[in-house]
Amino acid sequence: MDQPPKFSLFFLKESPHFEEGTILELEDSVVSAASLDATFGQKFNTIPDADHDIFGYRLPDRGDGIPGFIAKDDLIPCTPFAENIPPGRCPVKVTYQRVLSDADPLFDDNPNNIGIFGISIDQNLHWQKLVFPLPDKFPEIVSVTLKNTLKDFEVDSYESPSLEHLENGKAYCLHIGHVGPGFYEMDMRLGRGRFLRVRFIKFLPLEFTERYELLKEGTYTKPTFERPSESMPVNLIHSHADDLDLEFPIDMMNHALALATEWGENFRKPIDDRMRLKYPELTTDEIARLKKLADEAESYICHLAERELAGEIGEYDIAPLAKRRFPWIADSQLNRIKGIGMYWARK
Repeated sequence: MDQPPKFSLFFLKESPHFEEGTILELEDSVVSAASLDATFGQKFNTIPDADHDIFGYRLPDRGDGIPGFIAKDDLIPCTPFAENIPPGRCPVKVTYQRVLSDADPLFDDNPNNIGIFGISIDQNLHWQKLVFPLPDKFPEIVSVTLKNTLKDFEVDSYESPSLEHLENGKAYCLHIGHVGPGFYEMDMRLGRGRFLRVRFIKFLPLEFTERYELLKEGTYTKPTFERPSESMPVNLIHSHADDLDLEFPIDMMNHALALATEWGENFRKPIDDRMRLKYPELTTDEIARLKKLADEAESYICHLAERELAGEIGEYDIAPLAKRRFPWIADSQLNRIKGIGMYWARK
């Protein structure tokens, strides 16, 4: 069985697209530069001989929206941080924005031609979002999906998303305050096979780069203390199913949570029939219990979102507090419901 990929943090020593000392999380698998060429392994290829001798890591986004490669010698391994990384304070850089088409792979248009002139980043103590000002009579947005391109998983998905009213008119706002540092790609579906694709990178806050200078000077020593696990952020906790005493399997509970909080045509509808499509052996009472657990988790996360809006806790406190009470929730589910809760808290 294939082992899941591992990921590690690295400092960049030099790069044409990033500042020295920038921290990036990359797949911890060394490859040759030649292996990333589309013609690699073919009898006739155009790969320079030198690329076979250069080793490094895949880069999901070079800083200009294009996947690339970075040599191993241009990186310094960075040990994980014990402190919490507040996702709402991670700087954001939009690297790519184009209108594409499912029907024609060669179709490539400027967003200006559909009335989108510039994408801004709006953030404060309570939210962080990409703002897309829309012209009058803009076509209905069919759906919006957000994907982590490094780890290849869907972070958020919205069907027929609502618009926000700004001073200069309507806009679609993609809330990303709950999304941690990494490489991301958003697709905004507009119908007739067309979609707006935007890529962006969220970086670690600047204070986390201070360790780079010490490493560069050779004066950094790894701390000897360990942070208590109960105070660690969600993305640094690695709980295993065997360690938890739960009523139901973790996958089953998360499936119930996904169905109970589903939007669209199944919004707030009973989950019994849909649960039995995957788990036909479940009884009516067991499904009712799973639904109750899902409702409790959703309600608690939404309550934390209301506390965040009231200033009682920070945005980055929501996930650790929710995970402490409901350790079985998958990170993707937690981030999705957190985003929904923060949205409704501000309505």
